[in-house]
Amino acid sequence: MKQIGICKIHFLSEALSPITHMMGVSGNESIINREKVFYDNDVVEIPVLSGNALRHKMIRQPGALYLIDQCGLRGKLTIDQANYMLTGGSLTESSTNDNIPLIAELQEVSPLYRLLGGSLKNQVVGGSLFVSRGLLCCAENQEVIEKLSGDYELPDGVLKPAQHFVSKYQYTRGDASRMKDATEILGEIAEKKSNLMIYSGENIIPGALFYHDITLYNVSPLEVGSALHAIKLWQDNDGIIGGSARIGHGKLKSSIWIDGLTDWFGTERGPDELVQEYIDHVQANTDAFKRWLSKAFPSKVELL
Repeated sequence: MKQIGICKIHFLSEALSPITHMMGVSGNESIINREKVFYDNDVVEIPVLSGNALRHKMIRQPGALYLIDQCGLRGKLTIDQANYMLTGGSLTESSTNDNIPLIAELQEVSPLYRLLGGSLKNQVVGGSLFVSRGLLCCAENQEVIEKLSGDYELPDGVLKPAQHFVSKYQYTRGDASRMKDATEILGEIAEKKSNLMIYSGENIIPGALFYHDITLYNVSPLEVGSALHAIKLWQDNDGIIGGSARIGHGKLKSSIWIDGLTDWFGTERGPDELVQEYIDHVQANTDAFKRWLSKAFPSKVELL
């Protein structure tokens, strides 16, 4: 399995609906995630998407769900198997020796988990995927984004002060006693005091842009294909990030450009070819991956 070095995938993601990626609450109001940035001889707080959330939503979750469906694993996974596939697993046992054969087998059968890494029961397996934070395209972040994005030029008019992109929402959680025809449906219960609840918070407005990237170190074309495949699945399902997706928040539409995609093995491969190579690999190694999963996380349920 020949490696190809470094591949970097850049994203410019537009908010198609309010983005409510939260960091906590103030009173009854949810507060969007922010980080401190040094700008114009001052320290200011700027909205940001966490790299952890992007890594999970863009790569691990869609990639894992694809494998679960492709391998027919719904309803068959133990909690340890599901945790490894969907959240990266956790150490539950101590060990002084690495299980080299088990790791080597994983390297062969699953490009996705070779990329992501994770925790077996008694050891951590390193990955080769590094995800940046999602930086709001605003005046305060301009210099950093220009350094990270290379030659890419941001669209005109987007580099306004960060606060221009912050708004607020307010919703009311319903009460059956306030419904139309409530008396007919509920009888005398409808006469009781209403329990309507108002909830509110901050959000990033639709139309705002975020720059973010992922870097893949010492990877093969199959691993790049697994990342691109997961990203496509994420985008096909509205590119959700943050909370309140159930009420239409959190939709991102991403444009990508890729560094390091040429001259692999003397030929140029396009993203579609890499994705198809990964899909073919998954289909050819379905049983092998299920055998590995059963070996790494034994259970009484046969996965094959």
